[in-house]
Amino acid sequence: MPDQQVNKMTATNEPHICPNCRARLVFAPDGRGLLCERCGYRQVRERPLPSALELARAQKMLPYAGGMADAQKMSNLRITLRHGIGAVKEKSRDEAFSHLERVVLSGDADDKMRAEAWLWLSQVYTDVADKRECLEQVLSLDPTHGGARRGMAIIDGRLHPDEIVDPNRLRPSQPQEPQPVQAEHFTCPRCSSRMNYTPDGRALRCEFCGHEQALNAAGQPEAMAEFGLGGMEQDFIAGLARASGHMQPVATRLLQCQGCGIEFVLAPATLSLTCPYCNHVYVTETAETREILPPQVLIPFAISADDAKAALRAWFKQQKLSRVRLSPLIGVYLPVWTFDLSGEIQWKGYVRQGEDWVPRAGFGHVLEDDYLLPAMKKPAKHLQQTLADFNLDAFVPYDSRYLADWPAERYQLALADASIAARSKLVQQLRRHPYRLTHGESVRDLTLNTSGLIILSYKLALLPVWLAHYEIESKRYDVCINGQTGQVRGEKQEGAVGKFVSWLKGEL
Repeated sequence: MPDQQVNKMTATNEPHICPNCRARLVFAPDGRGLLCERCGYRQVRERPLPSALELARAQKMLPYAGGMADAQKMSNLRITLRHGIGAVKEKSRDEAFSHLERVVLSGDADDKMRAEAWLWLSQVYTDVADKRECLEQVLSLDPTHGGARRGMAIIDGRLHPDEIVDPNRLRPSQPQEPQPVQAEHFTCPRCSSRMNYTPDGRALRCEFCGHEQALNAAGQPEAMAEFGLGGMEQDFIAGLARASGHMQPVATRLLQCQGCGIEFVLAPATLSLTCPYCNHVYVTETAETREILPPQVLIPFAISADDAKAALRAWFKQQKLSRVRLSPLIGVYLPVWTFDLSGEIQWKGYVRQGEDWVPRAGFGHVLEDDYLLPAMKKPAKHLQQTLADFNLDAFVPYDSRYLADWPAERYQLALADASIAARSKLVQQLRRHPYRLTHGESVRDLTLNTSGLIILSYKLALLPVWLAHYEIESKRYDVCINGQTGQVRGEKQEGAVGKFVSWLKGEL
């Protein structure tokens, strides 16, 4: 048989005669055009598609099926859905709509199948309003649907299709040439002494005479964009779809400590660096240019070195520690991710009713704003506690000048990995404290369905911390001071029981 020919039906003198072999045309089995049974010629009948809103209204009029649908009907619907998806990929618009419409308007289709049909219908329509209606129908059936959320980000202009990447095919790239850096020197116009940021991050203050200069004052240098411009909440789905969700896209100076392996982001003016973890001293000529994701926000240092030392002395006194050898205090910005999570979590288990435990099920809504996750791998317990103590309401948009006198540790967890870790951490907390979901009821054998928990947005932030360590009896203990509040947390000297346990382990 010759190759099948498909033409749009046009007005002719002989509309039911094949123009190739002059045979009579018959209606195609799908009723959407005319077909020549001799040579395979086909005329497709053009028809305007109903709007997505009209289709959604028709879906709402469907009677509730109730119960389980017939297995054969479900199998037929799955086949119809596959045909519709295939037609979309082949760009057969009418055929795709015919199949997908059948799934959407079937009373036997479940929510998952209908959501998938609406998602592919969004690619059939060309009008933006129709596309939006289709995606909204998907999200009404499945609020966690990643494909629909990504489609909405494209429609809203938060994501460009060209930015979408396949994370399995990403390869880290080294910048061909280091970006030029320019050192910024903040000097007092009155006495020429050094100026630092005030605790609220809104002005510069002279260390010597106390003169302050507002950031927006006339003559104030513009914010450098070495790490990217500042920003606040970032759309999670858009960020994850881009390479920045899996790799580091902005070139900057990094120095890796050879003693402990930690990498630090360097400001342009930094000439030397002392590692706050192992006290190795480096000249930054060995720094290399690499690509990292720029932070959106930070909290400026509000505690000076003298204040940090005073807080540390008070902590030593409280812990009844004396004659300690203290390393130099080093201020550093530590990276954290914050996520906004929301969703409905279903639970089931056994609750106490009198003397018995009876089965019970329910659901609870979770809403977490700025849920914090350290961006380091396996941070020490006292460091995790310090990062959790910050008041995140003090966030200010990121400005590279904040790093003029301070190094910043590079994040070790990419956005994709951090989002998984944050979600897992939150679920673990809900398992340990299920009262938030069960409205105060004690539950035994708790099971959670967290498929409805989604991440809405994220931020990469820098938090200020003073780090040091002290030695007692030739044993080293790490300590850190919150650069916002001055609170001290650290490892403590072992008591008699701790020493006995260490002796049993062979550590003494």
